[in-house]
Amino acid sequence: MIDLKEYREYWESVANRIPVITSCMGVTVDEEMGGTLQEILTDSVTLFWIVPNAQTRKGSGVDSYQEDNTCVIFVMTKYDRQRRRAVEALEVVQPVIECIKELLMEDMASGCPTLAGLDVGTLSTIPETGFYNDFAGWSLGFTLKSE
Repeated sequence: MIDLKEYREYWESVANRIPVITSCMGVTVDEEMGGTLQEILTDSVTLFWIVPNAQTRKGSGVDSYQEDNTCVIFVMTKYDRQRRRAVEALEVVQPVIECIKELLMEDMASGCPTLAGLDVGTLSTIPETGFYNDFAGWSLGFTLKSE
């Protein structure tokens, strides 16, 4: 399983390297999340990361195993539905998700330990609208393999 502290710190570093991102936060399913999201300013861009889940599979040895960690991040803008349509919000955030994908490739190539097991063939970018009602943007799903 991925070290959660290392994973969080990686996404915080990505957010710090992209000036348009105003905040970075882990998404949880709890009663406090709604209040936290309401505090985010309209037109801001937030990188949300979800705690990865891990699927264990047998490794090459008798007592070895590997894990496929399913990871998803969201890059979202909070928008005013009275002033802007969801597709316009997607247009605003699209360059940011593309920048993040470039950073993933660069960081993996430079030996970043958090991305050591990145399976590039699993990258999936999906438009997201209606995220917590006031957010639109993109999700990026991928698999990190770990031992």
